[in-house]
Amino acid sequence: VVPHIAEYHFKMSHAEPGSSIVDATGVLGYRFEKVCDGWVTEMQQIMILQGAEGTPVNSAYSITQWEDFVGSEYRFRMSDYLDGTKVDEIVGKAVRQDDMVKVTYEIPVEVEEELPADAMFPTQHSLVLLKRAQDGEKFANDLVFDGSGDTPTNRIAAVISAARPSQNTAEDADGIANRPYHSLNLAYYPLGNAENGPSTEIAVDFGENGVAQELRMNYGSFRVRGDLQKVTRLAAPECG
Repeated sequence: VVPHIAEYHFKMSHAEPGSSIVDATGVLGYRFEKVCDGWVTEMQQIMILQGAEGTPVNSAYSITQWEDFVGSEYRFRMSDYLDGTKVDEIVGKAVRQDDMVKVTYEIPVEVEEELPADAMFPTQHSLVLLKRAQDGEKFANDLVFDGSGDTPTNRIAAVISAARPSQNTAEDADGIANRPYHSLNLAYYPLGNAENGPSTEIAVDFGENGVAQELRMNYGSFRVRGDLQKVTRLAAPECG
């Protein structure tokens, strides 16, 4: 996989009749970096939602994650904003033990949680999906913890396409977004509440080197598409 910085621009691709949201635009900044002791992921997204009536709503979030190379430890910090005001913040860590994954939250309250031993962390899960795609597997079903929001642990069902040639036109001086990609259709089923169906559905055109070439998000009454606009390779760390 290639450490990189990427920028995605979002626009509405579909709205159901009677949807309370009639337009959506946004931008996502993404950084995936290899450091000496693991992977660091940073995301900052702003989405402007226009309702059928009233003024637009500016919704934003930022995420910083660190994960060691073997998927045994994970640290996370996430913040949500509404019209520029922070409305939520979550800080914590998770450590894999022999018989469980132990999660310790620091913010908003100090609390501990135990998860099944097979729960994966986000980067670990992405790399496993990429390996499965390259091995020709078509389906996957994994338990994943990312620490975010009201449903931090999800059973993620994935449908994986065969390799397809890149068609994006992003600004790409390093030529890292022109690799074949696999479309991953991901449905998120919250742990303990899966009988009500997926809470989120996301499709990612995931390059075989780890560069996402397009994102498609289904919010129920409307959908948005994120197109890769610019991507730059990050240098490898200098470690002893």
